[in-house]
Amino acid sequence: MFMGNKKRGPSDDHHQTTNGHSAPGPLGEFFLFARNFLKHPDAVGWMLPSSPFVVDAVLKQVDWDKARVIVEYGPGVGTFTRKLLKKMHPEATLIALEINPDFCEFLNKTVADPRLRLVQESATEVEPVLKRMGLPGADYVISGIPFKTMEHDLRDEIVRKTHAALKPDGSFLVYQLSRVVQPYLEKVFSKVARDSQFLSFIPARMFYCAR
Repeated sequence: MFMGNKKRGPSDDHHQTTNGHSAPGPLGEFFLFARNFLKHPDAVGWMLPSSPFVVDAVLKQVDWDKARVIVEYGPGVGTFTRKLLKKMHPEATLIALEINPDFCEFLNKTVADPRLRLVQESATEVEPVLKRMGLPGADYVISGIPFKTMEHDLRDEIVRKTHAALKPDGSFLVYQLSRVVQPYLEKVFSKVARDSQFLSFIPARMFYCAR
């Protein structure tokens, strides 16, 4: 493992992430995700939310004892978000940057945890968002936004701004359906470890980047 063995978060069993309603069912999440993929294919990237296998593989890289500021790019319907909130330390903060208003509305209605700060902003705005919240930097940034559909300059900008937004020992954890982002990561980060998850509907590529 790139980050070594990690401990279970102290809040794994103590936080509710829904606002009194039952958690949204997989079918409802699927239709919302698929509908938005059809409307905005380049921004959403794929018609299915991330598989549990991908979520578990990526989150194994997180040191839950250390992590106090986590940023998530493109939370979508909250597949990663809910798992992050279950595992996070009670004093940690999760900042979710989402540009899609439908996903923002869905998350606002279905996830109620004071540690979650949902912001309708692009990943390019990660530094000013952290500054606005009075946070010195992120321990982890987790991203599934589709780099494959982006222009070269936008890929480069997001990777560089993410590097700048991380604490000195921070990590950028990226999961994708392609390897297109790999050279951008390798230009900026001191170490990029690669992994694959073949139990997903389409095999996922993971990149674990140390600042």
